[in-house]
Amino acid sequence: MNVPGIEPMTVSTPRKRRSELTFRHNTSLGRHGWLRLTPAYSVRLVQQILDEHDSAKNVVDPFSGTGTTPLCAVERGHGAVSFDINPFLVWLGNLKLRRFTDSELTEFEHAAGSVLARSMNGDAEQAPLPALSNIRRWWNPEDLAFIRRLLTAIRSHSFDSDGVRDLLLVSFCRTMMGLSNAAFNHQSMSFRNTSTTQTGLFDDDFQERHRVQFQRDAAVVEAGAGQDPGSGQGRVVLADSRNLPAAFNDAADLLITSPPYPNRMSYIRELRPYMYWLGFLEDKRQAGELDWLAIGGTWGVATSRVASWKKAGDVFFPDYFESMLRRIEDAAASSGRILSRYVGKYFEDVWRHVRAAMRTMRRGAELHYIVGNSKFYDVLVPTERIYSDMLLEAGACSARINPLRKRNSKKELVEFDVVARL
Repeated sequence: MNVPGIEPMTVSTPRKRRSELTFRHNTSLGRHGWLRLTPAYSVRLVQQILDEHDSAKNVVDPFSGTGTTPLCAVERGHGAVSFDINPFLVWLGNLKLRRFTDSELTEFEHAAGSVLARSMNGDAEQAPLPALSNIRRWWNPEDLAFIRRLLTAIRSHSFDSDGVRDLLLVSFCRTMMGLSNAAFNHQSMSFRNTSTTQTGLFDDDFQERHRVQFQRDAAVVEAGAGQDPGSGQGRVVLADSRNLPAAFNDAADLLITSPPYPNRMSYIRELRPYMYWLGFLEDKRQAGELDWLAIGGTWGVATSRVASWKKAGDVFFPDYFESMLRRIEDAAASSGRILSRYVGKYFEDVWRHVRAAMRTMRRGAELHYIVGNSKFYDVLVPTERIYSDMLLEAGACSARINPLRKRNSKKELVEFDVVARL
């Protein structure tokens, strides 16, 4: 893969998109498919890596996301700890790792029926609207009213188990998104043409659609909760991947993760509906601040702050990196400068993470980074090579790049497994 000004590497380019290595593969796999996050990586990919490391005792994931790595590891009997800077993802990941008793499953079934019955009453109390921008672009009035009644019914219900309440909140999230105008036919979330939504139906038709949607979603959540998560022990911890705490008393021997890609696609943007409705976010300023803290964040205030970024003195960049940034900056008068600084800050954060990750791993450990390259104007950013060079600089004794699949966008964009050994 040739990049102007960068010595080419002998890495083949996959021709197939391999949907089984994307989130699409997860949707029917119980807890793995509870909520959709488009950039999440595939269960099959993590399982393939674990197949080669049966003796691994402690598995770590510094970018937990939807919790794919720790749940796969626990299912295989490994110990697992993952980290995320987003409190909503920490909540979701720990719920996926929880073991539910028969009595909790029975309570869930009864509670789901009770809250649905209350929500079908058009005169029932409605939860306040969250401060989600342009909220009526997301839902038509009838669906929005039902969602608000459903959330109020869950919040006011008396639960014996907090876990049952959380399962109902996941069911709510599925229904909330299922009734929305959001579409997932792109690498990120977009919106359907609202002129084709069913705003002219009779009230009875809306009620039936609401009832069927929630019953179906609750059944999916209950089925996943009824599955044994496995014999291993796992947890998700709120932490910044650039300053990781020790995951285990003895160091981890396997790292499997998929960091955000350097492509300006904000995770906060896609997670906003979940986080606003459940109270993890209260306003757009909070959303921007959290995205600024996340590696690769560009939502809200994060965009303006990127413009003032300057490289710190203790950061390692490969010898070809600075010229790549200059080419991005020179490619467009209006936005090249900010995009160049975005890429620079992204990899500065990656360097700080790589150094922190090394401290959590034992000698002989193996690290797997599932990453995608990027293209800004005509400049290809070889993410896989930069990760490999940084891992070697930080102390890895070897690194290799395995191309995995062609991504659903520009022909040059590929997903890789960057593997390093300490």
